[in-house]
Amino acid sequence: MFPPLTTGYEDKDGNISSQSRAFYTRLAKGGTGYIVLRDVAPVRSFAPTPKLFDDSQIDSFRLLSDNVHTYGAKLGVQIFHPEYDVNVLNALFAAGEMQKVRTQLNHDMQYFVNEVSEDALMHIIDKMCACAVRAQKAGIDVIQVHGDRLVGALCSTQMNTRTDKFGGSLENRTRFALMLVQALKKVVPDMIIDYKLSVVTPECGKGGVDEIYAPEFAQWLEAAGVDMLHVGQANHTGNMADTIPPMGVQPYCFFADITGAVKQEVSIPVSTSGRIIDPEMGEGILQNGKADMIGIDRALLADPDWANKAGADKATDIVRCICCNEGCVDNVLNRSFIACVVNPENGFEETRFITPAEMKKNVVVRWRSCRYGSCPCGCKERS
Repeated sequence: MFPPLTTGYEDKDGNISSQSRAFYTRLAKGGTGYIVLRDVAPVRSFAPTPKLFDDSQIDSFRLLSDNVHTYGAKLGVQIFHPEYDVNVLNALFAAGEMQKVRTQLNHDMQYFVNEVSEDALMHIIDKMCACAVRAQKAGIDVIQVHGDRLVGALCSTQMNTRTDKFGGSLENRTRFALMLVQALKKVVPDMIIDYKLSVVTPECGKGGVDEIYAPEFAQWLEAAGVDMLHVGQANHTGNMADTIPPMGVQPYCFFADITGAVKQEVSIPVSTSGRIIDPEMGEGILQNGKADMIGIDRALLADPDWANKAGADKATDIVRCICCNEGCVDNVLNRSFIACVVNPENGFEETRFITPAEMKKNVVVRWRSCRYGSCPCGCKERS
């Protein structure tokens, strides 16, 4: 599985660009079986993400689904709603009130979850369902509900202070998520519903359910009609290292145990991700019964042929991700598109192609220690 990952490849209007199409098609060609597009907005939002709020956008998604299906991969869209009042911000933007846009956006990111009305929440469900219908028309295979962002903020004990039927108890805080799943099952009954179960751990995250509640909530999601779960670290803190940890911050496979605890309580397939960079790590998680599907994101940026090489017993040929976050995370934070310091093709799949050298040479590779020099962090890694 290629889990949802911000790429920056999409067109400004939210359509799937040729750059984006080439990137995901390359992953499918390399053997990735399930690809999820992150943060597909059902509304005209400010977020630099894919958007599917209008029928005119269906064709660009259909081109992508046709491409990845050619190589046998399945395609999912992760539907989310941003944590702000889209209509108000769009009106301020249209009026050229940029300072008011920034002020309102900063306010909403903290308080919208508690200020949005019940009627507005019902309209948001309607928009997300309409987005799912468009995805179905585009040939998409899976709808993944983003369990962070607005949905996760409503589930959160840290962010949700509401006193109505969407606040307080675990049942109330997860009510919107379950209502959304049930609504999706009605409008696209033949599509697979995946749910990104964002888990707030004692160390990281805000938008999602607390770790102690994750297994119980997973049972409720299965009962509501969810077909599979992707268990991951909750974010919503603005700290990208929570969900995409650089070297030395989190151990390899750092979310496998939490995923395993969830998997024990449900009968539907469960996937995990989090610093899984070679086949032995993924195989160990499967053999130990902690997950049914392995999510690999940065490692596929480093080597899009990861899956094919693993399947052909050529794991030693895999170009390993070094978890430096320099080409991927840093680029996105600097408002560029993701690339990779160990894969010059990444982001340029339309124009760059790695081929054998016409004249082979001997080269020297300088092997240096972890970014901390003597490695006081204890990560014992090399880059």
